[in-house]
Amino acid sequence: MSAAATRSALATAFVLAAAVSAATPRSATAQTRFAADAFLDPVARQLYTAAFDGWTALDESVVRYTARIDQRIAAAIRAPLRDRVLYHSETAVRTFWERDYDAVVQVLGSRSEYPGRTIAMREGDLDWLEDLPFDGPFEPGNDRLFLGMNDEAFSTDAEDNEFALIHPLASGADTIYHFQSGDTITLSFPDGRRLEAIQLDVLPREAAPQRISGILWIEPATGALVRAAYRMSREFDAVRDIPDLQEEEDAGTFRFVPGLFKPWTFDLNVVSVDYALWDFKAWLPRSMRIEGEARAGIIRFPVSMDMAYQVEAVVLEDDVAVDEQGDPVVPGDETGPGAVTTAPDGIREVHFATRAEAMAFIAALLSEDDRIAYELMDESETPAADRESLLIVPEDRSLVAESPHLPPPVWDDAPGFTDPEELAEYIGDLADLPAPPIQMVPWTFNWGWARQDLIRYNRVEGPALGGRFDWDLGDRYTLESAGFFGFADLRPKVRLDLERSTVLRRLTLGGYHELQSVDPRAGNLGFGNSVDALLFGRDNGEYYRATGADFTWRPPEGTRDSFLFRAYAERHGAVENNIDFALFRVFDGDWSFRPNLAADRADEAGAEVRISPWWGHDPLKAQFGLEFHGRGATWRSVGGGEDGGGDGARSDYVQASATARAILPVRGEGWDGWRLGLEAAGGNTWGGAPVQRSWFLGTASTLRGYPASVVSGPSFLRGRVEVSRIFHGVGWSFFTDAGWAGEASDFTAGDMLYGIGIGGSILEGLLRFDLSQGLKGPYKDFRVELYLDAIL
Repeated sequence: MSAAATRSALATAFVLAAAVSAATPRSATAQTRFAADAFLDPVARQLYTAAFDGWTALDESVVRYTARIDQRIAAAIRAPLRDRVLYHSETAVRTFWERDYDAVVQVLGSRSEYPGRTIAMREGDLDWLEDLPFDGPFEPGNDRLFLGMNDEAFSTDAEDNEFALIHPLASGADTIYHFQSGDTITLSFPDGRRLEAIQLDVLPREAAPQRISGILWIEPATGALVRAAYRMSREFDAVRDIPDLQEEEDAGTFRFVPGLFKPWTFDLNVVSVDYALWDFKAWLPRSMRIEGEARAGIIRFPVSMDMAYQVEAVVLEDDVAVDEQGDPVVPGDETGPGAVTTAPDGIREVHFATRAEAMAFIAALLSEDDRIAYELMDESETPAADRESLLIVPEDRSLVAESPHLPPPVWDDAPGFTDPEELAEYIGDLADLPAPPIQMVPWTFNWGWARQDLIRYNRVEGPALGGRFDWDLGDRYTLESAGFFGFADLRPKVRLDLERSTVLRRLTLGGYHELQSVDPRAGNLGFGNSVDALLFGRDNGEYYRATGADFTWRPPEGTRDSFLFRAYAERHGAVENNIDFALFRVFDGDWSFRPNLAADRADEAGAEVRISPWWGHDPLKAQFGLEFHGRGATWRSVGGGEDGGGDGARSDYVQASATARAILPVRGEGWDGWRLGLEAAGGNTWGGAPVQRSWFLGTASTLRGYPASVVSGPSFLRGRVEVSRIFHGVGWSFFTDAGWAGEASDFTAGDMLYGIGIGGSILEGLLRFDLSQGLKGPYKDFRVELYLDAIL
């Protein structure tokens, strides 16, 4: 018997042994309750039945509990260089929850950071707790799967057509999902006892943003949800998935929205929830993690949320004596205001005439424990106005921001929260689930202004118009085809990619005949350089024609592009300028674009690796980044190339470069202060390489104060220093750049080029404007540049 069959047999025996009623009647009942094709194996049916019964039955075993709850949230803008954190908050509370009463929440600490917050507080427009992000504690008996989400985020109606996640245990969910059993896990407790839970895979019958794809771990005896990991089965696209927006799109309402800012999407990359068993009787939350990404065209907003519960005390139904009416028994009849009694469970009870008196008494007790004066927050104050919970807060509100109880930000590891290794394991489990079928129209076609990358302008193609066709093949495969036609060179370009995308990686096999830039990461074929070339006649790219095939391995969608592996075989060809038009040069009869690189005609096969880790996310603290790039290839000249040892001669080469970056706070607090930015880079080529594989320096990305490709060669060194004054997301800076490129054996310090300048930025270099002046050499220049993703 195989290992899989053995696990299945053991799981089946375990479930059947755990069933409360006899197997035959239960199985017959289950057959009629749920869709006949909902379950892919008998164990899944038994597990789901137990879970469904446990979910629909209101859990009233918990009378009251006290827990310390830590919560942390972060939102950022994603860019190739680094993520810019726009908002982060950390909150620590102690909650006193009791059935049939409003929860009491003691705010131990709360800290938020985002541009403009300190200004609003200084001017009196914002209080210390006005933007408190904590909503309320977990209520036993409520849903466990969507812990931490508001009621609008999910639906218990399987026929719900609005955008809400459909609960897999909702009535009718058996017609929306398939279910399949998996492995058994063993949970160990501090007292040595153990409990087993069985995996139940939730597989949507078709991919849709409202349907989750995930794993539930179910305790079979009670049907309790012990642990879960899930994600949306398909990315939400606002125009595609909201009928009203689709109608407006068809009517042309969004035709003036630049493709730069489309599409509008959201994806829930992973949600994990984990529960702990209190006194082997009641399941209460332990941790929760949510990671997602919103997108508007080229702008991406990753969002993370983390929550940790530390349960301190629980009173169960079995712990409380009740009378014949089911009410708790309280000895004596001294229950008037001020009376003090002791319940059978040992809890000291003090009776008050009004809720205000009770809250004042609780605040006084908490003040004695923490040596901080607490009070009940008045409902007229904004944080308390729209909450069902009662907030007890320090009288001195400013204490919450410096509380020792605050957890570290969400990007730092901390005890009690979901462990990164656990999260990686959950993501791996989700990656193993089969891809749901696509029932909607599986393809999209865009052209021209519909996307930011389908119109471009450069000195080789002139104005070029592109189209893109994407076809979802199912099983996580996508066929992508894109083409361009340049109206100056009158040559079509095309690329065809077959991509498999999972929550772990993206693998792409492609074939192409296209125009390429010597530095793909510089964005020379993108929107920014196209505008620069069309308006001012500054085309910063060096281009050549490439025809071939490649294989790439990249991180999954929704994560930062921190690595790339690419293997390729291609033929290179030279291209030349075919147009000399720029709007602001139209009356300059002597002007023309600078000549394009005379690329070697070559056949080349090789591989390249790029690794770019970044450490530090807090915008108020030091951050560091590294970028390593390596390439190894063999090539031969075609048709009489000058390099590579003559026509048809073969040559091998290896390239490597490294870039180090640092952002250091110098003085100031919060989003108001001085920063120091440092960047140093160097690279070398061993062996003879085609001229298009040289290193090129010039313009904003490498050497400010000089035109593109002012120096080039098989080796390079460069660096820059910036001193920046940041004021709530807006900054200005002084900078100096230095750079050299050429043969390593010919290097002398006197050959270095230098430039200086001043610049302005939004959101720490996300959008950057520079005025720079070169200081040395015949090509020194005064330049004005606007670009994205600078170090500061």
